[in-house]
Amino acid sequence: MPLLRLEDYPPQLPRPEPILEFQNELWDRSRDVAGVDIVWGDDIYQRIAIYPAANPTGAVFAFVHGGRWTSGHKEAMAFMAPAFHAAGITFASLGHRLAPSHFDEGFPDLCNGIACLAANVDRHGGDPNRIFIGGHSSGGHYAAQLAVTGDWQARHGLARDVIKGCLPISGVYDVSSEADYADWPPPCLAEGDDGREKSPQHRLAGTLPPFLVSWGSDDYPFLIPQGKAFAASLAVAGSDVDTLEMAEKTHFSVLGEGAAPGGEWSDRAISWISDH
Repeated sequence: MPLLRLEDYPPQLPRPEPILEFQNELWDRSRDVAGVDIVWGDDIYQRIAIYPAANPTGAVFAFVHGGRWTSGHKEAMAFMAPAFHAAGITFASLGHRLAPSHFDEGFPDLCNGIACLAANVDRHGGDPNRIFIGGHSSGGHYAAQLAVTGDWQARHGLARDVIKGCLPISGVYDVSSEADYADWPPPCLAEGDDGREKSPQHRLAGTLPPFLVSWGSDDYPFLIPQGKAFAASLAVAGSDVDTLEMAEKTHFSVLGEGAAPGGEWSDRAISWISDH
């Protein structure tokens, strides 16, 4: 199916104007990237977009957009794809339901999205046994949760190690009531949920995939220590973990500049995927 347009989506919960301007800028930078939409559910967000590489190596990089669990669109991440295509990496972007839906709807959507990707990506030059995942901000939270938890793969007929590596950018790794979170609870939590089981920081068990954990030096103040603490905990838990702090990058320029073709993050991510 053809990719969705911004006007195809229903209105989302209000966000500050500068954030909406940033999201619209990413849409503008992504419009001319060719891809296909694959529907797996009835909701408009229950879809994945696959952007095939011209000369694929088989590696697949799936990304989860950010937006504080309340806004954003999978198609606006396509601006990242050309850099990965140049290295033969198939790019995919995963949709999921947003607030007022909570984690208990959004996270299963992404589990289904990975299953849909694994079932279809071979027709677009990808190898379902070489799937890597990343995400920005709330998308980094979801990507990390997919990678560290082992209680969802079997329900979808997937191997525990279906995710070969995780590359979150400025992710939220602790949404629990114990976290240093300025306006707790975050929108992903239902009333009465303490968030601990929804926090990658508190779900590190078993054999973990390798991680590249990234953030900006001028990121949101509470996210920098979260990133550092998560990376340290991953290392203690036995994960092969690397970190990247991007100098003078904010919570938005780590994505808009860092993940653009030729950006600091995209160059590092491509090299890191190739090494794993």
